[in-house]
Formats: sequence, C-alpha cells, structure tokens
Amino acid sequence: MYIQLQQELLQSIQRREFEQGSRFPSERELSQKFATSRVTMRKAIDRLVQMGVLERRGTSGTYLPDRLFDRPVSEHVSYSISDVVEKAGHVPGSKLLFFERKVADKATAAKLSISVGDPIISIQRQRTVDGIPVCIEFSQIPAQMVPGLSAADVIENKSLYAHLRSRYQLNLHNKASRISIHKATEAEAEFLSLPPGAPVLKFDSVSVTIDDTPFEHLRSLNHPDYVSFSIEHRDNTAEAAASPVTMVMDGQPPHKGG
Repeated sequence: MYIQLQQELLQSIQRREFEQGSRFPSERELSQKFATSRVTMRKAIDRLVQMGVLERRGTSGTYLPDRLFDRPVSEHVSYSISDVVEKAGHVPGSKLLFFERKVADKATAAKLSISVGDPIISIQRQRTVDGIPVCIEFSQIPAQMVPGLSAADVIENKSLYAHLRSRYQLNLHNKASRISIHKATEAEAEFLSLPPGAPVLKFDSVSVTIDDTPFEHLRSLNHPDYVSFSIEHRDNTAEAAASPVTMVMDGQPPHKGG
C-alpha cells in the first residue's frame, strides 16, 4: 500500500501540484486525503525522503527541495553529470535512448569544425537523479575522434566523460555555452514527465580537447523544477568578462557572462 502511495505522491510532484521549495502537506493531511493510516503514509513519505525527492527540516516539517541538481558551467572544465550528482549525495542514472552513426549536416559541421558529410556519432540519453528524470542530452561527436566507440560503451559506463578520458585520453573543456528557454515537444516532455509545450532550460555547448579541437556539440534539455545552473568564472576579472557563456531568457537579447 505504501509503495502505491509513494508512486501517487511522486506523480503529483512531477505534475507540479506542489511548488518547489514549499512545505509538503503533513502526514495527517495526506492520510485523510488518501484515506489511509498515518503509519502507511509515513512509510511512503520516508521512501521519497530517501530518494531525495523530499527533505525533512528538523521539526519544521517536510519540504520539496528547491532543486535536485545544480549544474556548474565553466569555461575551463567540462563537468560530468554523474560526478556532480554523486558529490551532491544523490544517485545518477542514465538511459540510452539512441546511438546512431550518421553524417554531419551543415549546422553540425559548423559547430564541430568538420566538413559536411563527415561521419559523426549521435547519442541521446535520458539522465536521472535518484530515479527522477532531470534532463535529456543530445551529443554529436566526430566519429574519427572516438574509433570503436559503441552503444555498449555508453550503456556500460556510468560516466561517458570518464570513459573518454580512460580509453581515448581525452581531457575536455567548454569552448562556448548558451542557456535559453525551450518549449518541450511532445516526445521531449514525455521523457521529462512534463506536459507538452512546457518551458525547459536548454543548454547548448561545444567542448574542445586540450589542443582546442572541437569534440562534442551538446544540447541538453533540463527540467526547470529539478535543475539549476551555476556559472563559474576564474578570479581574473578580464577572463571573467570574456566568458563564453551566453544567457538567453524569454526571447530577450543575449546577455554574456550570466
């Protein structure tokens, strides 16, 4: 019974029936609403607390956390989502949606500084935190830079970046990043447990190797209730002013540097 309640509460949270950061209804209120005992309801809530979906704050009650996942954006480091999530005390997850070898179109070729028609690898993954979908990621990589890379490599390795470092000795950093608002398509919304057309945080970036060779064009669609972005700058003021991060919000003109 408590597992069924847990799922019903989780679905209510994912439908955004409760505001992020707000106090969650008490066990008494919920047990009356769902016509169940407080003991059973407590078990369901405890499970959601263990998953990180809810958090207890001493004697003040149970709350929805403001965000499950904070993504750092840096001009000199390409962060692994798995590493960041684990360091925050959560459990990262990844589901491969498709892995395809194809040729670069004009837009992709321009992003990766390759020729139209060059072979690329296109990867789409659903990323989760404590089992909750937080983003969908689309990666495009020149095939010649990762010979032998297969779908099995993506499935079997918790962190793709760690696998790239280990197998191909690739150390990456961001060359340019752009954060904007995007309206999710029906398929995208389904993977994020959102209604079609819901606004999501779109993160576009190009990562390069240590010798400045473009390696990956990443497009990431992030759940607005579960993901936030922290933009990191080096201490040097001149370098910070030259940050490659561009912010575009609600159709307003781009604003550099966050």
